Amino acid sequence: MDSAPAQEVTELLKQWEEQHPTPGYDPIPTLTRIAEIIEAETENFMKKDPDPFDERHPSRTDPECALGHALKVMFKKDNFMTKLVNDYVRDTFYSRQNITGRDVHKLNVAACRLTLDLMPGLEMSVVFQDNEALIHRLLNWATNSPEPLQCYATGLLAAAMEVQEIATNFRELNAMLVPLMLKRLHELRAKPQDDKPGANLVTPPSQTRHFARFDKKKNNDIKCNGPTPDKKDREKDDGGGGVMLTDEIAPIAKDPETPVKNFNCSAGSPERWGLMSPPARPPPLAIPALHHETSSNSSWVEMETYVIGNIQIHPPTDATKQMLILRYLTPIGEYQEFLSHVFEWNALGLILGYLNVRESRDSRLAFEALKYLAALLCHKKFSIDFINMGGLQKFLEVPRPSVAATGVSICLYYLAYCEDAMERVCLMPSHILANLVEYALWLLECSHDSGRCHATMFFGLSFQFRVILEEFDKQDGLRKLYNVISTLPILGSDEEESRVSDDETCAARQIVRHVCVALRRYFEAHLRIRSAQVLRQQGDNVPDPPPYKASKSTVEEIQEQIEIVQSAWWARWTPVDELLELGGVSLLLQVVGFAYDWNFNGRAETVRSALDVISVCCVAPRVQLLLTDKINMRDADLTTGVHIVLSAADGDIVPEPEVQKAALNVLVNCVCAPAHRGGPSSARFSLTGSSKKKTAVKSYEDVIQKVWESVRTNNGIMVLLSLMMVKSPITDADRLRGLACRALAGLARCPTVRQIISKLPLFTTSHLQVLMRDPILQEKRQEHVMFQKYALELLERVSGKSKHMGAEFETSLANIHRANVVAQTRISYNERQLLQLVAAHLWARGLKDSASALQREAGLPPPAPPAPPHHPPPVYTPSTPVRSRLSVSRASSCGSVLHRDSLDHSHAPHNEDSPMPAVIKLRKLQNQSHSTGSGPPTPGPEQKRSLQKQLSAAGGDRPCSPPRVTLHSIITEYLYNQHALCKNPVVTCPQFNLFEPHKCPEPSSGSLASVAVRGAEAANLLARVVRRETHSLASCRAHARLAHSYFSHVRTLRLQDDDAYFTHTIFHPLQQQLLTATSSGDIRVFNLFTGVEENSYQVHESYIYHMQASRDGCLLLASSTTSWRTLSALWNMKEFEQLFQLDNEEYVEFSKMSEERIIGTKGETASIFDTRTGREFMTLTPAISNQYAKNRATFNPTDELVLSDGVLWDVNTGKEIHKFDKLNQTHSGVFHPNGLEVISNTEVWDLRTFHLLRTVPSLDKSEVIFNPTCSALYAVCSDQDSEERSQFDTSFKTLDPYDYSSIATIDVKRNIYSLSVSRYGTQISLVENMGDFEQVQESCVKLYDVGRKRDHDDDADEEDEEELAAGSDNDDGSDSGSDNVDDLASSLLQRYNAVMELAEGSGSGSASGSASGSGESSRDELERDEEPPRRRPRRMRTRRRAAERRSSDSDADIDFDNIIEFELD
Repeated sequence: MDSAPAQEVTELLKQWEEQHPTPGYDPIPTLTRIAEIIEAETENFMKKDPDPFDERHPSRTDPECALGHALKVMFKKDNFMTKLVNDYVRDTFYSRQNITGRDVHKLNVAACRLTLDLMPGLEMSVVFQDNEALIHRLLNWATNSPEPLQCYATGLLAAAMEVQEIATNFRELNAMLVPLMLKRLHELRAKPQDDKPGANLVTPPSQTRHFARFDKKKNNDIKCNGPTPDKKDREKDDGGGGVMLTDEIAPIAKDPETPVKNFNCSAGSPERWGLMSPPARPPPLAIPALHHETSSNSSWVEMETYVIGNIQIHPPTDATKQMLILRYLTPIGEYQEFLSHVFEWNALGLILGYLNVRESRDSRLAFEALKYLAALLCHKKFSIDFINMGGLQKFLEVPRPSVAATGVSICLYYLAYCEDAMERVCLMPSHILANLVEYALWLLECSHDSGRCHATMFFGLSFQFRVILEEFDKQDGLRKLYNVISTLPILGSDEEESRVSDDETCAARQIVRHVCVALRRYFEAHLRIRSAQVLRQQGDNVPDPPPYKASKSTVEEIQEQIEIVQSAWWARWTPVDELLELGGVSLLLQVVGFAYDWNFNGRAETVRSALDVISVCCVAPRVQLLLTDKINMRDADLTTGVHIVLSAADGDIVPEPEVQKAALNVLVNCVCAPAHRGGPSSARFSLTGSSKKKTAVKSYEDVIQKVWESVRTNNGIMVLLSLMMVKSPITDADRLRGLACRALAGLARCPTVRQIISKLPLFTTSHLQVLMRDPILQEKRQEHVMFQKYALELLERVSGKSKHMGAEFETSLANIHRANVVAQTRISYNERQLLQLVAAHLWARGLKDSASALQREAGLPPPAPPAPPHHPPPVYTPSTPVRSRLSVSRASSCGSVLHRDSLDHSHAPHNEDSPMPAVIKLRKLQNQSHSTGSGPPTPGPEQKRSLQKQLSAAGGDRPCSPPRVTLHSIITEYLYNQHALCKNPVVTCPQFNLFEPHKCPEPSSGSLASVAVRGAEAANLLARVVRRETHSLASCRAHARLAHSYFSHVRTLRLQDDDAYFTHTIFHPLQQQLLTATSSGDIRVFNLFTGVEENSYQVHESYIYHMQASRDGCLLLASSTTSWRTLSALWNMKEFEQLFQLDNEEYVEFSKMSEERIIGTKGETASIFDTRTGREFMTLTPAISNQYAKNRATFNPTDELVLSDGVLWDVNTGKEIHKFDKLNQTHSGVFHPNGLEVISNTEVWDLRTFHLLRTVPSLDKSEVIFNPTCSALYAVCSDQDSEERSQFDTSFKTLDPYDYSSIATIDVKRNIYSLSVSRYGTQISLVENMGDFEQVQESCVKLYDVGRKRDHDDDADEEDEEELAAGSDNDDGSDSGSDNVDDLASSLLQRYNAVMELAEGSGSGSASGSASGSGESSRDELERDEEPPRRRPRRMRTRRRAAERRSSDSDADIDFDNIIEFELD
């Protein structure tokens, strides 16, 4: 309901609408009355002490205020506002209306007055848009018109100049008007005191001091709120205002009514202190205790002008005129070209005069002067003059609380921008600096929101000056700065936040932003001081900059300073300890977490600054421990600080690279912190900081171990790995990669992490070396060098080897392993052969006597006559650094990759924090007692040598004496390099033969390749029978691989109605039926023999995406989803009656052994139900969720364990056993039927050790289905999201479940929605749909025989089927064919033919069979172009096709062994 003033305004506007079209209508009375109402309500609104810098509409500031209601009513009348702005302010209005005898001046005055009153709700850029004539008119009136029009025009011009475009366009007119306005200010300021309205203040009857008569004494010592001025200052103020006498204001009145005084808390009332923590010292506003509780030396009536002030529009007072002139000068003051007028007319002297509120008695006038001063402080010269003239001391005397004190805050902020001026401030006496910091801290606690923001930004800019920083700490500034945000409701509970309006929320977020920036600069300043202290303690002579000089640090310097502080023994650091005690680190982590839901311009800067503060604080072990603890994130579950930091690093909170870099710096400072620091080794830490309390204390090693574990638990490995692959934004990608690699290198110091990442494709496929080659952006080579540095460090950590020379980018874990084997091989050779070589060498050189003597003494056979060699042998000399035979190519060798000395690090204890040598020293085998080579030497620890000779001594330490080069060392080097060329080197080698090239034997284990070779060599019938009868594992695997390489299409099933499409399919566990689910929620049952649809059951209302039948064929689980909920239910398959439903369960399946239990999945929670009753047994919710996109809880083969959301549970106790590291976003994992492994997307984990066994890239985003005999697994891409199509969504893959090698990739040319395997694994069914996920154009279910090749007739039949897909000859919609031979012999004949092909593949066609079973086969289609092994008679093929159309699982109990026996018979 509108207020009374708003209703009166409504009536006036209604009268105006009715009367203004009347000829000769006089609008002045209406305008005047509306102006009076608006002015009265404006005064009432100002008494509430709103934020003077708040330019929002009054109704948004205070929704209940009458001023806001009245302004809303005004702006609803567009025709009135248009008339007011465009017509009533014209000096030709009456003449254009042909009205004579009226003074247009009065109309212009009334219109300008009302427009000035309406300014709080006007958008001035719209009022003055394309209205230059109005601005020229206002300029004319402001220059030449009499009062009050001149005053009103000046106020409207001030509003117009706030628009930058207008101020620029009228620069010349402003240059003329600025000196005129300054002159007027001097004239108004110079008026005699008696002429000013404030000289003889008479309190109106309604504002009388009713309790002044109780004040019996005149206390001359009681002064207004503010710093006590010195005696000289009181004399300088002409005695006005320094002392407020109680009887000099107003006589005692006898009005019986006492008006209610409303002193707003934001103005500094005692209630305001309740919102803050108790101050450490008495507040500066404290008034001396009075003798009587009713005694008062002042009243709000007297104090109002000092605290809030007022602006009287009609009639305008001198103070009003000066305020409006100052408003005009404020936007002009920022322009450099007008600065000369400022110095010429001594604007600084004027402003300093206005700052004496005790003299002017008008806080509002002082506020306008301070706004003008802030605009002038943008200029460096003016700022320095202001400091030199004692301006700082002047505005520190501005009383507080007051509106003027809020104006001081913006002056402080602008002053801090000028470093030269701040240097002069820092050179002032200490008591002035103390007053400055005290005033700014008061603004932090007791000012308006804008004052708090300005004071916060002042400190953020001035912390770089050490004197300000030290004074800030002396006055308990960190606590007061922290309290600015700790009391904000947006960081409180949900109830507190819900009570805050949108505008208040936005303002509070800006305050949080400025406080975070200030805290960042505060801790960076302290970090500079701390690192310098540490360096001095370590003996470095670090110069100490003057305390009055600004000191800044770049991001790189800050990181270096953090590392310096971390390297030293930890001692208490007051800023970090105080922030911890206040709870500041936890609050900053909450700010980072809450920022996910915030939406404002400074969100990225807020989060980045908060993370930077945490990054600096991470030098303290207590902060690292705090990051691993739970943080209360309001309505979300308790989460750890590490989780919040990882989310920021991954870009989930704010997708800004600067935020990601800040979060990565936090991780680097945590996971890369040294585990051993200088100083006492028994140093231990606790979160409470007190050793007396019974809290768990941690040493350095314990802290870093807990941090590593927390990062792993919160999926830090996956986040860092993804950041190492980032390519955008291109300007920051190199830096992000470098930081992520550094964090991962630090995390790799943890043995568990090292084991996991050693199995990832990043290392196993040399992908890291590919990333190290070139930067993403060539201009960022410096960042790429950092990435290379930490990538090499990561490689060393994972491989356990030290740094090496050359070929860094070609190394891989496979090559490192080969180098390890080569380096550990003991070289031995026949020395008699060596003597023969020597004798031959002497004989070739013409030293026949020596050769004969050697031959005679050693008993050597006579040398063979020399033959000219086809290729000259290499000459090995000590001075040859690189030899053609000895040097190994970088791509294939490890001899140039790793040094022998670095191979013992995996066996000997190694200090992770000790600096690794840049290049390992090169040693050669020497034995003084065997210098002649008599006998194989035994290399000692000091005799180990490298695989590559040192190319230059600059890369490493030069040995004390050069190694002795002997024939033995040359031969050893030669044989080592030969051994390094072996594809599969072994440690235990037979004696090397110097006359033949060395080659290690190829592995002859029971691999499939060797089985194929042996099968080719021994292709006789008896050997194959023996292998089959003895159940050789390798041969069974080879048969299974061959069988699962071929799939032949048998039958196609389609729906009769086009409205639905197939979504899922399973084979009936007992009967010869196929169950298919549709998008409409029904289940169709098809006969496998005939392909006829036998039954249809409506079980759900929408899309069914999963079904599972019990092994006895009595029960069926089905899961469906709708737009509002998910639903799963258990059905009786005989009558298809619903037994019970499981609401909100997204996925359900039976237990593996007994099927007496059902496990359901809802988000990250798994629930176990009783199959008979549907009662819930147990709920399993992980402490830390992995948030997999497709979490599906499942039992292990023995029903003792449950895997849900990547967490392994004990079913008996309901406790977590282990949380697997999350390395993918899609699948939580399934159990291998052997019960020893867990397959989670591409990762295979060992259940016994929880180690990562391997990664299988071909399983990415694929659903894993094992066949019943566990001889093969099928992988089907389950990602049916139309936005993220996988390249395998039209194909399925078969893999060997033993070693996860690929068998075949079968492309069906349609989107695969589901795959199921028959009871004996002889058939599979596929749901193949064409079209998008939401718009399926064609849908069918196809059956395929496993292990049968296709011939051309099958292809022709399938092509005919595709042509007749629109309309089939059969009414059942299937393609059962014309030949309906339903005897068992035809099915057996089909099996016989399939086995014949297998036998041929094992015999004469073994080469092709082994190739298909080697894991390299990948078929784009179903063997369309492959010719059959031999041509059968046409009659045989016709009978076989007839049998295929009747194929089912009825004969599936005939295994391959029995079929082969039948073939032999």
